[in-house]
Amino acid sequence: MIRQPPDISVVMSVYNNAETLPAALNSILTQEGVTLEFIVMNDGSTDGSAAILDEAARQDSRLRIVHQENTGLTRALITGCALATAPWIARQDADDISLLGRLKAQLNRALQADKPIMVGCGAECRAPGQEFMFSVLPPTGPDEFRKRILCDGQNIGPHGSLFCSRHAYEAVGGYRPQFYYAQDLDLRMRLAAHGRVVSIPEVLYAYTFSPDSISAHAIKRQVEFRRLIQAASAARSRGKADETYLAQAEQLSQAIHADKDLPQQYFAGNYFIGACLLRNNPRQAVPYLRQALACRPWSLRALLRLSQAVWRRRHFMPI
Repeated sequence: MIRQPPDISVVMSVYNNAETLPAALNSILTQEGVTLEFIVMNDGSTDGSAAILDEAARQDSRLRIVHQENTGLTRALITGCALATAPWIARQDADDISLLGRLKAQLNRALQADKPIMVGCGAECRAPGQEFMFSVLPPTGPDEFRKRILCDGQNIGPHGSLFCSRHAYEAVGGYRPQFYYAQDLDLRMRLAAHGRVVSIPEVLYAYTFSPDSISAHAIKRQVEFRRLIQAASAARSRGKADETYLAQAEQLSQAIHADKDLPQQYFAGNYFIGACLLRNNPRQAVPYLRQALACRPWSLRALLRLSQAVWRRRHFMPI
């Protein structure tokens, strides 16, 4: 009997995510209306993540666990996606949640007559304690989603919400190891140049913004990668090779490897979370703003925000 491939291959990389891992696994394994395989790369975790994954795999045969030495997110995803057997690849991050119906909705949209090769969706951003910060809804115009990615170089939606054709993923070359950060933008821009990309105007994914998130503590490096990715895309659109920019990205990645063990204080991440929470729930904002001040006691903006949060916590009034 020939076994049919699943509808979707979900690919996730794990590195020391023991605290959030059970919820992330469950959010995929409880998805309904689709058949799936769940490929999880344990990228050298040392915190008990491996045991959690092995136990989950014993209970659900759809899980395929690969244990390896730490290689970093990009290279782990390259290995995981190479193992995919389904016609569609979906991403999931180990500290995020796929909301009920996510995979069915993206698959249904992918199978429509216009044959998109990538399907985005809305997402909500949460603080580490799962406090709601804000929602991100992708554009829904016929070509607006593609324009925002390909022309404006915008990464619409979190990395974990990615859903694309495996054939298209392979045709454009998949993730590229030169990009330590912003690897999802590099992939999305090449997919957008290859075929039709669309989005669903619903929140189907919840992602966590932590004080140590790349977008918080490594924003300068991320901006450098984005510049190289956009320059590479522009070169390809003119029919030229992008090897020069790939070489520069590789050099930048090597520099990050050399610096990644340096201590971080995470002021920016704590401040951003506190400022977002201040609007709707000042009580939740207070500990994050205090952490920001602990990193930079001289920050007047953090002190002002904390003062606002403490006052509004006592006299709660929505802004």
